[in-house]
Amino acid sequence: MKRLSIAVLFVMCLALIAGTTLAADRQVTITPLMGDAIPYSQGINPSGADGDCQMGNLNPPYYALGDYIWGAEKYKYLFYADSDQCPVCTEGFTVESVTLYVQFGVEDVPSTFDARVDFEEAIWDDDLQCWFPGPEICVSSAYTVTIDAAGLYAITLPMDTACACAEFGYWYGISFEFLTAFESGTEPDIVTDNIPVGCVSWNDYGAGWADLQDFGFPGEINMVADIICCSNPVPAEKSTWGEIKAMFR
Repeated sequence: MKRLSIAVLFVMCLALIAGTTLAADRQVTITPLMGDAIPYSQGINPSGADGDCQMGNLNPPYYALGDYIWGAEKYKYLFYADSDQCPVCTEGFTVESVTLYVQFGVEDVPSTFDARVDFEEAIWDDDLQCWFPGPEICVSSAYTVTIDAAGLYAITLPMDTACACAEFGYWYGISFEFLTAFESGTEPDIVTDNIPVGCVSWNDYGAGWADLQDFGFPGEINMVADIICCSNPVPAEKSTWGEIKAMFR
């Protein structure tokens, strides 16, 4: 039993060292954008509509962070659902599609990868004093994306699964998950605006959710959701992240 305990402790120490090294190796290199964004839409939105409004980071793209996207990871943007930004929706809303801005260099293409998107609640974290990624509301199917030419792309993936009608006046999150890991030397660039805010752009590459401002990002990631109106919205979770975690202790 003593030998087993020592072995387990040794493995845990190795995992901690590996995780620390992984974070240290993730560097931010700012590169120029390659002109205007090229729209890339996977399939047709399930409702057949183009969306009633947009929510998320509506600021224009400004920076590209070179070779930052390793793949096999999630990027998330948190936003406050303000009904004034979408007056056409008088009751609630649901997410129809999610768009992430990504830049591919000449060395990155052609590139084929699998990805999916989700819509979720945000939870207030007392320790961080900011909103934190919360429970998923709906998740799309996995899509295969192929990029043949270098450039700045606005990659849109539809939410093809049933998504609950959400209520305005709460914080929510949208995610873009790369299911495929990119080979070394072919990693595309994540794209941001030029307005650093904090507590809205998140990344999980296997070490848990981290605020991208902690990595020295010059702005927030450009991710938006096309939303459509719906009726009989469901209120968002009002518990704090600390209260949610307490349920599983």
